[in-house]
Amino acid sequence: MHLRRQHQNIRRNRIFRDPDNPLDYLDDTEIVRKYRLSRPMIIDICRMFEFDLQRPTRRSRAFPVSLQVMVALRFFATGSFQLVNADVHNISISSVSRITRDVTMCLKRVCNQYIKMPTDRAQLHNMMEGFYSNDDFPNIVGAIDGTHIRIKSPLEDEHLYVNRKNYHSINVQGVCDSNMKFLNIVAKWPGATHDAFIWANSSLSEMFKDGTIDHGWLIEDSGYPLRPWLLTTVLNPTTRNQQRYNASHMKTRSVVERSFGVLKPRFRCIDASAGTLLYRPLKCCDIFIAVAVLHNMCIANRIPLPADIDRNRPDQGHIDRQQYVGHLNAGAIVRNRLLNGRFGH
Repeated sequence: MHLRRQHQNIRRNRIFRDPDNPLDYLDDTEIVRKYRLSRPMIIDICRMFEFDLQRPTRRSRAFPVSLQVMVALRFFATGSFQLVNADVHNISISSVSRITRDVTMCLKRVCNQYIKMPTDRAQLHNMMEGFYSNDDFPNIVGAIDGTHIRIKSPLEDEHLYVNRKNYHSINVQGVCDSNMKFLNIVAKWPGATHDAFIWANSSLSEMFKDGTIDHGWLIEDSGYPLRPWLLTTVLNPTTRNQQRYNASHMKTRSVVERSFGVLKPRFRCIDASAGTLLYRPLKCCDIFIAVAVLHNMCIANRIPLPADIDRNRPDQGHIDRQQYVGHLNAGAIVRNRLLNGRFGH
């Protein structure tokens, strides 16, 4: 009897749930639908950035790191105005702005951990196997393309940001693997910049030139130059070999367009459906890198796409480019060897 009373008198800790923190009241399905990441992933991100996002305050209650991460994720997922995001999470507009900036910079700082092009032969061989098993095209280590992110008219050098479709944008170069995971991102050039120029001035281009990556090819459209490591389609194909090569090439390369086509509706802040990114160009570039990091996290964790996103949706920011016309088309020998070998049977 005495032991029973002791047991009844044991004090139990009360569990307090924060009505303003979605992690405390949404189920797992709703979290993925509204914030794009799973609960365990969000908790991992909170731990990763705990010391970056915690800040001393004289207020009676500082914003929990989890709430800060959720606020930023909601912006990335919807592209909603700061006023809407503030109302959803019951915080001020200025807090939404500061939180979004801080979480964006945290994600940018770790981008090299999540977006990286392999250089050793074992990893490159794995890339090749992925493309070959999917599309039967040999020796491919990545698919490359550019996409445009609509932004507001900048105050400086406005004309440099007007693309061929006559709206302001940043032109982003991306390379992905056969699973739609990004291996390389270049997000810093105005919308009027040609894809071939972005490629020529990228660190990835130098890695192929200097032999850091000495195995495999990238596959891309005719807006890029033909190089021994950069394969384009054959313009105006006339032979059966060329037609078979082009068909396989386009099928294989489509994965990068689908990668952008999944990235943008998953994180609508960079999608035209959410309107225009209302920030300075540099911040728009930072936001793109941040959501690319999150995209790769989702791919690695096999997070399902929300029901309203088509996995095969084409990239709405893709702009057909003029054919690259230039010298040093040294890749013709490599491509002809492929045409007469793999696609000549």
